[in-house]
Amino acid sequence: MATEYDWSGDANVDLATLRAFIATATGGEQRPDGTVFLDGMYVMARTPSGDDVNSAIALFGFEERFSATFRFANLATAPTTEHNTALMVHVLIAFAQRHGGSGVLLFNGDVAVLQYGEDGIVFASDWEDWSENSEVAPLLTQFASRVLPQPLL
Repeated sequence: MATEYDWSGDANVDLATLRAFIATATGGEQRPDGTVFLDGMYVMARTPSGDDVNSAIALFGFEERFSATFRFANLATAPTTEHNTALMVHVLIAFAQRHGGSGVLLFNGDVAVLQYGEDGIVFASDWEDWSENSEVAPLLTQFASRVLPQPLL
């Protein structure tokens, strides 16, 4: 089974801008359907409305205006997966710094591993993948780390 991280946010950006931002930040190739592909990962972004809005995201203190899924290939090499994880983190950091708002990154749809908002960018201190990733670990000294609320568990 492939690993997925789901990102939801409340910044007021249109879908084309969001997809272009992800493609630029990852160096991926955006296909005609808007999906961004790179070696070992692809990213699908959407702006949900109506019944497609994940109302559970409100438990994190904001209303979902956009979401994106980072899907990691289970056959990718460990270094590729590690690099793609770092790219994903850099997407969220750069987005938060440029567009603001609030957002959360969920591992497999329910474990909050990174949040941003009024308190800045916060890594989950109990998420070992951050400290074990040689490209992400240096970021832990630049941004806050603490145990994040887990309202979906």
